[in-house]
Amino acid sequence: MFVLDNISLGVQSLRTNPLRSILTLIGIAVGIAAVLYVVVLGELTKQRINERLEALGSNVLVIRPGMSRHMGVRTSASVVNLTWEDAREIDSVSNVVVRTVPTFTGSRSVEYQGKNWNTRITGTTPDYANVNNSVPAEGRFFNETDMIERARVCVLGSTVRDELFEDKAPVGEYVLINSKRFTVVGLLAEKGESWYNPDNQIFIPLTTAQERVFGRDNLSEILAQLDKPESYEEALFDIETLLRRNHRLRPDQENDFRVRRQDFYLSTIQETNAELANFIIVIALISLLVGGIGIANVMLVSVTERIREIGIRRAVGASRAAIIRQFLIESMTLGIVGSIFGVLGGILSNKLLIGAEVILPWIWISNSMLICIGIGLVAGLYPAIRAGNIDVIEALRYE
Repeated sequence: MFVLDNISLGVQSLRTNPLRSILTLIGIAVGIAAVLYVVVLGELTKQRINERLEALGSNVLVIRPGMSRHMGVRTSASVVNLTWEDAREIDSVSNVVVRTVPTFTGSRSVEYQGKNWNTRITGTTPDYANVNNSVPAEGRFFNETDMIERARVCVLGSTVRDELFEDKAPVGEYVLINSKRFTVVGLLAEKGESWYNPDNQIFIPLTTAQERVFGRDNLSEILAQLDKPESYEEALFDIETLLRRNHRLRPDQENDFRVRRQDFYLSTIQETNAELANFIIVIALISLLVGGIGIANVMLVSVTERIREIGIRRAVGASRAAIIRQFLIESMTLGIVGSIFGVLGGILSNKLLIGAEVILPWIWISNSMLICIGIGLVAGLYPAIRAGNIDVIEALRYE
């Protein structure tokens, strides 16, 4: 009962100065809402990246040309040195590489019934669909016959479909690439963005890309699928040995190619997002600290305004400890009410801004509320002690 009475007194005190109380509660609520928003956003990002990691698989290596050098300084341009023959040799020589998928990628404008869209054109082989989990949601991927005939067929990413066809079914329609007519034979399901947007591209047979679109015989990259993720070191040794021999590199020369796990890029993004989320959480916790200072300020003002009330309570028998408890409970009430508003605000902001299902990070909710109660306790400690130490006679004389 004593605690409930003090909570009731605390609420009455808040209602006495509503504007001051609301401003203090806003400071606390914003801090809590910011923490929950960042935590939920980080969790959703982590889930999406994990889904992409599972889709890509950890048993696919990406081989890309190295960076060129000018006067001993590395430039942003890539070396032109990967060939289809490199891919075939890796596939045949390595015991742990199941298959290799050569690709060449370039940007081109695509046209459909007067609409234009600039996108990536990726020339590759039919194995790409299985190695990179790109099985069409509609239609089919191109096949070996298309490769041999250098057929002008293509498979669209979902972004290209949205930009050119909107809601219209694209399979069976024609698009213009380099002013050449290509038949749409397939549509890929939406994958979502990772380190780039995989939905904003068109796939065509590699033979068609090299001879009919780009006029190039080199490759942008080679995907090497391993028999199991644990074969990474052996595969890396086989690839380096073969490519260094094919590229005639001396022992003292660096590799003129790069080999990475396909999930390396997403893992890097995940680590960066985690660091950024931690940084934002620190900022949000600082805002909670500012809210705590606001509570201390409110309680100090409250003590000053209620000196006569304190004197009367002491005169009728209230102990110094009772006065201290009263003001501490009032201070903690501010923290609790602010945390409740903050949790509700965090849930609402997640729903409106992120647009995903409501995720309730109970650990962070409970931790945030405990932090607010602790802030209220610490912030109210000095004002409560000050109230308890007020001289009764002086308090009764206070006007």
